Amino acid sequence: MENVSNVSSEEELLKLREEGKISEQEYAELLRTIRRSPGNKSRKELPAEPQFQAFRKRILVGGLVICIIGIVFGLILNLPLVWGLGILGIIVVPIKYHLINKRQ
Repeated sequence: MENVSNVSSEEELLKLREEGKISEQEYAELLRTIRRSPGNKSRKELPAEPQFQAFRKRILVGGLVICIIGIVFGLILNLPLVWGLGILGIIVVPIKYHLINKRQ
């Protein structure tokens, strides 16, 4: 079901095209933009740019390294909260990494 504001916007665009105020190409571009708007939930989420995907993966790998270091220092210094959060990070990071790869 389309958002009410999108329907009225599409109707207004159609009127402008019929009146000759916008060309057929402009109509198609504007219609595509309206349908991709954040308020329209019927569209699938657009994939992230490849550079951003690579950045997210580097951040996750860095977080995994920090978690491993945290476990080691937490055990050496007897800090259960530190090694506990390190273990949690080691569990969460691969799951998140897998979800990022799945979207591609």
